[in-house]
Amino acid sequence: MGKSRFIELMAKSMGKTASEEELAELKVFLDQFPEYKKMHQVTDAFTGDVKQTGNVTRQKDISEKLEDLWYKIKNSNESHSGDIETDKIKRLFNWQWAAAAILILGVACGLFYIRKLQYNNLASSLVMHKIYVPYGATRKLVMPDGTKVVLNAGSTFTYPETFSKNTRDVSLNGEGFFEVTKNAKKPFLVHTNKLTVKVLGTVFNVKAYNDDKTTETTLLRGKVQVELKNNPEKTIILLPNEKLMVANNLPAAHATSATAHSEAKMEYQVTTLAEVKPTEIKETAWLDNRILFTNELFEDVAKQIERKYNVQVVFEDQALKTEQISGLLDKESLQNAMQIIEMTTPFKYRMDGKVVYLTQKEKQN
Repeated sequence: MGKSRFIELMAKSMGKTASEEELAELKVFLDQFPEYKKMHQVTDAFTGDVKQTGNVTRQKDISEKLEDLWYKIKNSNESHSGDIETDKIKRLFNWQWAAAAILILGVACGLFYIRKLQYNNLASSLVMHKIYVPYGATRKLVMPDGTKVVLNAGSTFTYPETFSKNTRDVSLNGEGFFEVTKNAKKPFLVHTNKLTVKVLGTVFNVKAYNDDKTTETTLLRGKVQVELKNNPEKTIILLPNEKLMVANNLPAAHATSATAHSEAKMEYQVTTLAEVKPTEIKETAWLDNRILFTNELFEDVAKQIERKYNVQVVFEDQALKTEQISGLLDKESLQNAMQIIEMTTPFKYRMDGKVVYLTQKEKQN
């Protein structure tokens, strides 16, 4: 409010000619200055000293006193404004310190959260699950990335709680069927004692029992890359319906003299699967709890029988190990399975608990 307007409103108020709007305007202005708020005290101060004077003198005194009051109010306002500005500066300064403190606290909390998240991820990748499937059973698993795994009897499988940032690593001693979730940026690696299978997304079977003569990788769909442990620079690419066999180089006690020489020569071999129905692929017959064998050594089939029926097979006659046999074992009992093989192979068997003893049949004269 300007000085002329203030004097005008005060004069009208004192002369009882101010309208309600003008009185309200004056009141709003004086409310800002409590020491001048009581208008009757102000007007009394103006009129008390000039009651005996004439109109001209009285009017002049009133104007002078109003001007004097205006300057007092103005000076008070400036002083008040200075205090306000000082207070604002203090509050701004305090607010800046508070904002800085909040910012530092926020950054610290953010860093703590990130470090904790990194630690949790690292801890999760270090937490390993080890699965053992006993003889006579199979087991299905789903990996952290959605990959489906079926484990055959007698298998040990190890995988992390959470896969690492760059790869998806698992370890297998035994046999597993894999349906790998596709991820071009993070390959899926199956580690065995003899080789590592590297895939991006595909369907394949790995047979890697330590007591078998060979480690096998059979590809059904997609594409895999196999690296040999004893020859890391050698990589083998498998296409659908191809099988890789790598010699396990077992001690002589685990192989007959007839096969030891040929196994020692073979480092690896890639073969093409026979064109048969999916249900007749012998490499994956175990998924349906079946054993399919064609012209295979009795010794190798006996290991599959041990895993399927949870028994131990003992060859009392070592010559039986090299007998080549063929057949299909599905839902038969162990005894019926032995009888089926017995129909085409000259041997006898006897059972003692969970141990099956095999002997050569005596030739009839």
